Amino acid sequence: MKKNRDAIYGENIRLSKAKLLTKDDIVSVQTFDCGNDVINNYLKEHACNDPRSATFVIYDTKENQVISYYSLSCSGFVMNHNSHITIYPAVEIKMFAVDDRYKHIPFSQDDSFTLSDYIFCNVISRVYDFTEKECGADKIILYSVPRAENFYIKNGFIRFQEFMLKSESMFLDGCIPMYMDL
Repeated sequence: MKKNRDAIYGENIRLSKAKLLTKDDIVSVQTFDCGNDVINNYLKEHACNDPRSATFVIYDTKENQVISYYSLSCSGFVMNHNSHITIYPAVEIKMFAVDDRYKHIPFSQDDSFTLSDYIFCNVISRVYDFTEKECGADKIILYSVPRAENFYIKNGFIRFQEFMLKSESMFLDGCIPMYMDL
């Protein structure tokens, strides 16, 4: 198979990660657009001042362009089994988004793994390392927008089980609670 020299592959993009401290600390977040105004607005207006999460940007060092961002938060999930309520520690991926210009870019010519998958797997790896070395938890939870559910399923997440209680936050209306065992 001949390699397409003009094709863009994720493996060829020079990625860097940085903790977001201010809106324009490393690279401007103002041009970021994942196709969801609420998620865009969180990054542009609230992420650097949210005391309940730590936000990181992934950016293309050559283009000086934000490709993706994610916010992590300490959390828990509540299980109600036979009227017995138990809270278990978890890490929540409060936000994860990829700019529309970088979605669906194959990571390499040879597989169906995308740049988005690669970035997300690195987020999972970071959470795994944190829970192994710093603070124990045995699950990662997130609340998916409906159009992203298949992405998360492809990357190992499943919907909450019937005895797992979801957050009642109005911000999460319409979102699908999902988890992954660590």
